[in-house]
Amino acid sequence: MFGRRVGGRLALPILLAVGFLTLIALSLASIWLHGRAQRDAERATAAHALETKLVSLLVHLRRAESGQRGYLLSGDPRFLLTHRLAIDAVLPALAEIEAALANNPVQREAFAPLKPQVIEKLDELRETIRRYDTGDTAGAIALFKTGAGRQNMENITAIVERMQEGGERQLALESAQFQQTQRIVLAAELSGMALIVAVALMSFFLSWRSMRDQQTAQQKLRDNNAALESTVAERTRYLLDANNEIQSFASIVSHDLRSPLVNIMGFTSELETFRKNMFERLAALRAQAPGPDAENDDAALGGEFDEAVEFIKGSIAKMDRLINAILVISREGGRNLRAESVDMTALVRAVADGYMHRTLEIGAEITVEPLPAMTIDRLAIEQVFSNLLDNAVKFMRTDVPGRIHVKGREMPFTVVYEVRDNGRGIDPKDAERVFELFRRSGMRDRQGEGIGLAHVRALVRRLGGSIRLESEPGEGCTFTVTLPKRWIDPSTDWKQQ
Repeated sequence: MFGRRVGGRLALPILLAVGFLTLIALSLASIWLHGRAQRDAERATAAHALETKLVSLLVHLRRAESGQRGYLLSGDPRFLLTHRLAIDAVLPALAEIEAALANNPVQREAFAPLKPQVIEKLDELRETIRRYDTGDTAGAIALFKTGAGRQNMENITAIVERMQEGGERQLALESAQFQQTQRIVLAAELSGMALIVAVALMSFFLSWRSMRDQQTAQQKLRDNNAALESTVAERTRYLLDANNEIQSFASIVSHDLRSPLVNIMGFTSELETFRKNMFERLAALRAQAPGPDAENDDAALGGEFDEAVEFIKGSIAKMDRLINAILVISREGGRNLRAESVDMTALVRAVADGYMHRTLEIGAEITVEPLPAMTIDRLAIEQVFSNLLDNAVKFMRTDVPGRIHVKGREMPFTVVYEVRDNGRGIDPKDAERVFELFRRSGMRDRQGEGIGLAHVRALVRRLGGSIRLESEPGEGCTFTVTLPKRWIDPSTDWKQQ
């Protein structure tokens, strides 16, 4: 038993070594056969090329002869142009044929009488044209009627036909050799495939012997994956709970801030009433005991009082707007998103139409290209583009016509949208700062609290995407929004696990 086991262990490596060496031999033979087939194919291609060059030579000579006859009969320079173009092409064509026969002694021997005949034909053509151009029309026609040129052409045609026949015989021989080589290559490849199948079967046998270890390793991997998925689900649940707590905290803080703010607003109204009563009493007292500058003093005091009240009211209004902004972001963060198929082209064009009256006032134009559709929460993506277009319209330049361009492209797993304008632009060092809550960049001559872009980034992140800004002062801005083609609620995703 032990001897058979040891013998089996030794036989398998020997068989594998023999198979491997046989495979190498077959591969080398296949490479050699492929090289031979390539050489046969090259020779066949050369024979075809020679046939083409011979035909081309005849065509050029006949065109030259045709141009000569037309010129002698009509004197039309167009025939002369055709003649000269053909004449110029004959010698290069002849040189190509001669070069192609460098390694073909049989055809080179057949080619030997062709060159003198072609040169003699060219001389005859040139002489008739020369006589005609010098006014010796009769001499040109007499030379033409001798028939020497026709005899030259018949000799050339006969030589070319003999070379073509030789080429056809050689091509047939090369084709037969090529087909034989192809059969040998096919047989070698089939043998190689058979050997590969045999090696594969032996490899399968070896793999079977280690199957138990692989199954154990796979089971361990599955256990590790399950533990990892559980950890990810737990972390996702923790992040969702933390986000809900932050949203709840923001809502509570906003509510608690609004209560004292309402009291401040109420007391401000009381101060305004108190101011009215106080100055009415002062006016009555001044009437009883008037002073030299009493009215001026009262007016100055009243102005300072009104200025202080207006400052308080302005601060209250600003704080109220900030609280409302926090509430908007808090409510939006707490809203349950719902995925649906959205026609992005129609949605963004509808958003752009909402800014039509403002763009007409400032001489701006919004262009929306056809955009790739996606599956996403409609309200959230509508708010993203509404804020981006509002930001672009708000910060248009006054010295050039405003242009806002929206386009998109589809990637394998995501869609990318770009909102580009030619407005004021933003300093690159503020490219991240403008996405922070209550942060703005540049001049403060436009109304706003610095929440629009912060809201956009919060929405884009919640939708599983990212937003990037590229800008230069005076050159406009380009906001690039990248989102998944199909949004999946992460809370649903881990709950289903």
